[in-house]
Amino acid sequence: MVKKISRRHTNYTTVYLSLTTEQAKKLREAAKKAVTSESEALRRMLDAYLAEVNKRGLPSEPYGKMRFLGYEERVVPRTIRREQDSRLREVSEQSGRSLSELVREAVERCSAE
Repeated sequence: MVKKISRRHTNYTTVYLSLTTEQAKKLREAAKKAVTSESEALRRMLDAYLAEVNKRGLPSEPYGKMRFLGYEERVVPRTIRREQDSRLREVSEQSGRSLSELVREAVERCSAE
C-alpha cells in the first residue's frame, strides 16, 4: 500500500528489493557522485536499463535462485516512479525474473558505465 503524502508524491511508489552489499555500495556511490538520493540514482539506472530492454529485448533467461552471502539489508525500500514499477513488473512477468533480479542487473550494468 502506498501512502500518499502530497500531490507531488502521487507519481511514486515504494518497492522492496534485495541487493548484495556490493550492489548497495555501487548504488550509494552513484548517488553520491550525482549528488542525489539513492532512490533518484536508482530511478536513473532503471530508466537506462528499461531503455536498453526496449532496444535489445527482454533478458533471455532467469538467474534462478541465487543465494547471496552478505546482504547489506534483507529488504531495501526504494522509491521509483509508477511507470517504472509497472514496466518492471511487465518485464518480470515476461522474462520470469523477479523485480530484485532485474534491479540487481540494472545496478550492475549502469554502475559499470
